[in-house]
Amino acid sequence: MKPLNYLGLIGSLLIIAGGLSPMLHIPIIGNWNYYDIDVALASIVMTLATLGVLASIINKPGLLRFSAWASLIVILFTLAAVYFKVNDYFSFIPFKKLAAAAARIVHYRWTGWILLITGAVLSIIGARKKKAGV
Repeated sequence: MKPLNYLGLIGSLLIIAGGLSPMLHIPIIGNWNYYDIDVALASIVMTLATLGVLASIINKPGLLRFSAWASLIVILFTLAAVYFKVNDYFSFIPFKKLAAAAARIVHYRWTGWILLITGAVLSIIGARKKKAGV
């Protein structure tokens, strides 16, 4: 394996680790990881990460690049969806300040999110083409 393949492999493994790490903390219920947030999106990201691991091992930078970019897009979509869902979840409460206070009790656990995004970026870097003459 080439050195850039190792970077892609580490990035894909970070995506898997980030998906299994806590991403949200909801009082009384506890911590939620990617599968607790949305099973379909988590399955897509884990499949893409597994595809990235396979692409790194068999030296397919195009496949690694596709899986890395697709993972990053799905992760950012999930982050935006979670943000809007948390802020909109308590909209049934007629008092805006009370609804905002209720939305603030849900806390983000940034470790999982940072691992996911860092892993996707490392995979993108690991999938870049080597320049000619260097």
